[in-house]
Amino acid sequence: MGSRIFVVTSCTLVLLFCIFFFINKTRHEWQRIRAIRLIWRNTYPSVEELHALFDRGDIMLSSVFIASNLQLSHPELSKFLYAHSSYYTDPWRRIIRTMTFMFIMIRSNSKERKQIIQWLQKLHRGIPFFNFENNVLVFSTFAYGLAKSHQFLGSGTPMEIEGIVKSVMSMANKLDPKDLGRKVPNTMAEIEAYLQQQLPFDTERLKGLKEKDNELTKMRIGLQKQGITRVLWSPRTSISLLLLTKFVQRLSDNVLMETYRHGIFESSFWWCIKKVQCFLSYFHYSMCPHILTFDGTLDLLVSGNPHMANVPLDLYREIFGSKGTPPISLPGGSLRQFSDMEAHLPRMAIDQRPMPIVPSFNEELKELIKCSYYRGKLSSSPGHPPRHLGVIMDGNRRYSRGRGLGNVLAGHQIGAHKLLQVMSWAFSSGVRNLTVWALSDDNLKRGPQELNPLFSMMADYIHEMMMGDAPFSVPDVRFRVVGDRSILPDYLNDMIIKAETSTTENSKFNFQIAIGYGGRSEVTRATKMAVSQMVKEGLSLEEAVEKVGEADISRQTYSAQLGLPHIDAILRTSGENRLSGFALWESHHAEFAIVEENWPALRQSTFLKSLLDLSKRNRRFGA
Repeated sequence: MGSRIFVVTSCTLVLLFCIFFFINKTRHEWQRIRAIRLIWRNTYPSVEELHALFDRGDIMLSSVFIASNLQLSHPELSKFLYAHSSYYTDPWRRIIRTMTFMFIMIRSNSKERKQIIQWLQKLHRGIPFFNFENNVLVFSTFAYGLAKSHQFLGSGTPMEIEGIVKSVMSMANKLDPKDLGRKVPNTMAEIEAYLQQQLPFDTERLKGLKEKDNELTKMRIGLQKQGITRVLWSPRTSISLLLLTKFVQRLSDNVLMETYRHGIFESSFWWCIKKVQCFLSYFHYSMCPHILTFDGTLDLLVSGNPHMANVPLDLYREIFGSKGTPPISLPGGSLRQFSDMEAHLPRMAIDQRPMPIVPSFNEELKELIKCSYYRGKLSSSPGHPPRHLGVIMDGNRRYSRGRGLGNVLAGHQIGAHKLLQVMSWAFSSGVRNLTVWALSDDNLKRGPQELNPLFSMMADYIHEMMMGDAPFSVPDVRFRVVGDRSILPDYLNDMIIKAETSTTENSKFNFQIAIGYGGRSEVTRATKMAVSQMVKEGLSLEEAVEKVGEADISRQTYSAQLGLPHIDAILRTSGENRLSGFALWESHHAEFAIVEENWPALRQSTFLKSLLDLSKRNRRFGA
């Protein structure tokens, strides 16, 4: 009997030990997988990912409500709202006008944004309250509401949150020509510190304001006043609107009252919401319900009240005039018109926006798993990513012909969107210096019917994305152009100079576009400059030619003159196995990777796999 008990006890202990060992090993393995393998998001946000953060109508509506409550807590600003706003008399109309205004801002290009600023100046002319300090305060409250809502739901990385703040605050110092260039809060920490100084973040006071002045409550009361007939006539709209306003109210409560206490039921509810939100943020374009997008929410707000049908269109005509036909369909229907996995680029006058095919959820999921795997491998690889990556963007014209897009420019337009994505992929993978070859000096021998639209597209692209004037401008990047600029048109050269000047203070990443560039031309130029430098130092021309060496020429390449390391890796798309003259001098010891996909069709998983392969190579430098 005793021996049987001993055997049973021993087996039980062994079984418990095995279970404990298995659980412990599984826990450590899961932590390793979470830390290394399942890296879902790019650390450097792409313009497309920032666009997805703004394309959430429920969160945007919550931001409007949060900003309104914060503004009401400011003594002077609240007086203005009482006197000049429809906050009390018609809150539903005010919300729709505010949402429509943000919708137009997101979709506008540089020319349209100037018209919006002129309209704001005219609207607020004669109201002394609208000065620089108060404009900054208004924009700061909205930036705070939008960023904090995403933070609470866990749908934004730290750099995406910073991108939200910069996108919103980019307009704060442009409402008056005298304010251009003045410093505004540009990070989340600066926004919080600024609002702490300007506003009394008193939970009890904010709670009192919410109970007294609740726009969403007034909207629900307005919905109820429409009567049971209206509800029965459109029950889906009425129920959706009631659920949306309730959700937005609870979300804004949690953001405004950071010490808000949850019961078990509500804690479980928000846990589920955050998990769903993370899922929708990963698969925004293929899975996010239309009603939660900016378009869908705006449509719902308008359809919820029969008197609001013309409010968005009236605001558009108020800003841009009544003669022209609006280029976008209001309300809704256009913010997601280009809802693809390509980067969002503000509309351009010459841009008819041919876009790649939107991937299905299955394709997007497969791509996400591949990217997570390769990112994990890159983060744990003993090698390091290239210090300076050169990219030959080949295959734009072949992509146009293969897709039947009708003209060559269409491929270049889609290629411009792809470049924004590749910047995010590269910078998120540890690459700090990126040079892409856009146009060779041989390309400039093509006819004006192809080159002129291409030059115009480049000028618009640089202006919108590099000069900080767009809702989704590229953050923290030093931009420069290499190549022979003397053969470029004057308007493109002027835009390049402005963009280079505006990004001079950025030092986190270096991004170079080679335009009018040829490898032979660069070597010839570097040699001449090396000889010229020696002549300036006192040598005769014959002595300088005799003495010039490799080190002298290396100091005169474009990379060296910009203070960058030499290009140590080159990626070429479209499957062509040649350099075509790119970086002839610097490619002496550079590693080379070729992918079969044309440039506009390049996938992130292909790019990351190529980077992983480059990082594993044993570079012997000829030894």
